[in-house]
Amino acid sequence: MGTYTRLGSYLLASELANDPFGAVHRAVVILGSTFDRHVLVHTFSEELFQAGMNTRLAEAGRVVPLLGGARIFGLGYRIESGKTPHVAWDYVPGRSLAQLIDKAKQEQIPFGVDHALTVIQGVAQGIVQMQAKGVSHGVLSPHSVWVSFEGATQLVDAPYAPLIKSMLAKAPSVKHKLASYLQGPESDALQLDLFALGAMLYELLTFERLPVGGNLQSVLDQATLKAAQEEAPLPAEIRAFLGRLLLGRQPFATVEAFSTELERVLYDGEYSPTTFNMAFFMHTLFREENDRDVTSMKAEQGDNYLAYTAAGETMRSGATRIDQGDGHPEAQTSQKNSTLLIGGGLAAVVVLGLGYILFGRAKVDPVMQKQLAELQVLKVQIEQQKADLDAKAKVEADKTAQLQKQLGESKSVEEKARLQKQLEEAQLRKQDLERQQKAAEQRLAEQKQNEQNLAEQKKKAAETKVATLPPPPVQEAPKPQPMQEAPKPAVPTPPQQATTQAAIPVNEPARLLNQAVPVFPLRAVQMRWETNLDHIVRLKVFVGEQGQALKVSVIEGVSGSYGFDEAAIEAANKSSYSPATRDGKPVRGWTPEIAYKFPKRR
Repeated sequence: MGTYTRLGSYLLASELANDPFGAVHRAVVILGSTFDRHVLVHTFSEELFQAGMNTRLAEAGRVVPLLGGARIFGLGYRIESGKTPHVAWDYVPGRSLAQLIDKAKQEQIPFGVDHALTVIQGVAQGIVQMQAKGVSHGVLSPHSVWVSFEGATQLVDAPYAPLIKSMLAKAPSVKHKLASYLQGPESDALQLDLFALGAMLYELLTFERLPVGGNLQSVLDQATLKAAQEEAPLPAEIRAFLGRLLLGRQPFATVEAFSTELERVLYDGEYSPTTFNMAFFMHTLFREENDRDVTSMKAEQGDNYLAYTAAGETMRSGATRIDQGDGHPEAQTSQKNSTLLIGGGLAAVVVLGLGYILFGRAKVDPVMQKQLAELQVLKVQIEQQKADLDAKAKVEADKTAQLQKQLGESKSVEEKARLQKQLEEAQLRKQDLERQQKAAEQRLAEQKQNEQNLAEQKKKAAETKVATLPPPPVQEAPKPQPMQEAPKPAVPTPPQQATTQAAIPVNEPARLLNQAVPVFPLRAVQMRWETNLDHIVRLKVFVGEQGQALKVSVIEGVSGSYGFDEAAIEAANKSSYSPATRDGKPVRGWTPEIAYKFPKRR
């Protein structure tokens, strides 16, 4: 039997994280008396309530459209003011960065430089996009960052962070808890956010909060990689980057200058920040929490929420979970087996990943090994997405059948018109799901083919390495030494030959080979949002050595949560590329800006 707390449109199921502003909960949205979906809900502390959050939270609604529905901030924001103000957005399994740091310290699990840079890269993308829209964060800290169990980061408090920044004078406790991250210049919004970003990077590398006040130059000089369980000083390029963020010397004058330097630190050094490594770390660190979440969410999907409807409000005493043991032992066994399969699958991923890391490095090319591991994780993610889409399609089919039955039994004209409209909307959702399923199947087939190609390359490389091993030396009888000839005079090298040997290194960026055509978002069609206008999304793609798209960064998107940015990203992932080159060798690198155009629909 599950018990929930109603908060506005949501039923709070479990508190996942605490922060200086309040708490983050997993919550349930119901449709009638049945489960509809999970969301994340942020509630606010009494101190912020007294500071005026209950009367001012609606102001955050003006920021949401500016964020353009970008995934880095979370999707599907809903803001509810009133006596108990709160914010909700689409559910993403994970934990806050503050929890990650605390648990890694408690468990004494090394947090490497690569992991730190992966997180900072995600947060920096959010800050850059906010600044491009004329919005600053102002209260950035590890509590602001949500790290998914798949290794991605989100800046989830972005819609209401500027509002909280304006309320700090009336919330001294919140300000005190964030003091380490608020030491940047108040008069410069960009520098304030970049200082907070530097304070977070310092904490990720040292497992220590940046001290408030004092000589920060001395702090940086004495900092060591305690997070990586090393006593070595911070790498020189990282220390120099932190110096520009924290000390106010040679500050980044523009967002573009900051982005350029961050990319240089991330990809020109010996680091390899990837979401795969972060996902592996998250599954290792939060394995028990993830298993508990999966089990609880399965149970919540089967609850009967009649007691939480208007009809059942008077008899509410806690939602009653559907018991499938009476007369349905097969269903109960199936549910247990599903849970075991999910847990076993996650365990297998972790065990295989450990085995790959511990035993494969000495025998396989590290670059090829990493690419193969990334492809395997991407394949698992796509398979999970496809399974989710299949489940949603089944639910939609059941809803459609129920609506058709009601339409056939209905006698009033008004009721028939209402049901007919619902059927049309269901048909649109069905078409959208079918399109997504087809795209997921295509991506899955492409990932399997890429994985197969890379595995064959790895096999050929191993065979080539064995074939080219020199034969063992054979002891031969000593031969008589021939008479030594007089040394020949040295022949001077012609100037043209010297010029040829001193070839100038040539670096080329990654290039787009074949651009996939983006699909016009169904959400925009359904809402009839500016379908009579052309829309353009500008982005760039980070391409791997094999020409595969590893990451997509939106430079200029389409405002509003209508799906244009997501459709452009999907098309970019389906497009083909040639890798960047350095001295003629393929390397990872960004493409120049690519534009995806959505022509108006007549």
